[in-house]
Amino acid sequence: MNTDNRPPMPMRDAGGHFKLNNPEDGAPIKEMFTLGDALLFITEKCTYRMQVADQIDPDRKNPALPHNVTQKIFDHGISSEIFCNTILLAKVMFRKEMLKIDTESAMQLAFDAFSELVAMDDALRPFKSAELAAVDPAKLTPQQQPSLAIPCVGNVRTHCKTALQKSDHFQGKLLKIVRLFFPDEKKLNWDRIHKLVTTDHGEGGFLEVMDSTVSLFKLVRNARDCLEHDNLKGVIVRDFELQADGTIAPPTIEVDFRQSSCERCSVSRFTEELGKALLQAFEIIVVHLCSKYVQPFAGMPIVVAPLSDDYRAAWHVRFAYGMFYADGQCVGGPR
Repeated sequence: MNTDNRPPMPMRDAGGHFKLNNPEDGAPIKEMFTLGDALLFITEKCTYRMQVADQIDPDRKNPALPHNVTQKIFDHGISSEIFCNTILLAKVMFRKEMLKIDTESAMQLAFDAFSELVAMDDALRPFKSAELAAVDPAKLTPQQQPSLAIPCVGNVRTHCKTALQKSDHFQGKLLKIVRLFFPDEKKLNWDRIHKLVTTDHGEGGFLEVMDSTVSLFKLVRNARDCLEHDNLKGVIVRDFELQADGTIAPPTIEVDFRQSSCERCSVSRFTEELGKALLQAFEIIVVHLCSKYVQPFAGMPIVVAPLSDDYRAAWHVRFAYGMFYADGQCVGGPR
């Protein structure tokens, strides 16, 4: 029975069903959970969002709307390391019964961070394809001295700028997640976080990770500043270029600005390694923060620990909350 003042609509008030109409996927649903006002469905290959008619038309003015609407939002699913180490890790770790932070905001920020990494990955793949497409015709072109034709990708600077923008947006989302754990800290930045970690953890693996992570985030910010302000010369980006020894170097990037430096290296390699480093930083920082601030569950002490192979295969993440048995074995806790 409809208890509010909205007009009854038999199709909406009755049960329904849905289908993920994506012939290129065809894989079964492996995970499902809510994020904001949407319900997410995850397969091996893709992520989908579903909304019901009342979310689209809350006043029920259009009885012809379908019962629900599904939409593929990412070509990343359970088989994607980016998805598992951000969204699924956040789903396992950001739980209101375990933490005192705003877990809904933390989940949304994790989703936003994931989106930035996906955009970065989406930009890398066509760039690498363009590299190969530029090289192949050059190999087939007869080279006669004194003239030499070398490949060209074009827009290398734009690609680097896009990658660094997405990387900087990613670290900004991660910073906002960290701030949820320190609500009393005003204007918390990565330097201040580094000092807090030094005080709380002393020497150890997490501090070493934070040393390299903060340097990485500064490199991203400084390199982005250079590329977005043409008067700054701290970043040198080159297309294919003939070297003095006669070899042809691929598109490269070199950074030397504000104590941040990166030796000249392939743009493709730089972007790929940057994405991996950002993903690793997200996992380690989230895991350590949740480990430090986890609350007891049902009166039992809870820890964050690596999962065994069977749990990892089922949960698709490397860490989770758990409890230690008397024999020292850690068993995955409530999911």
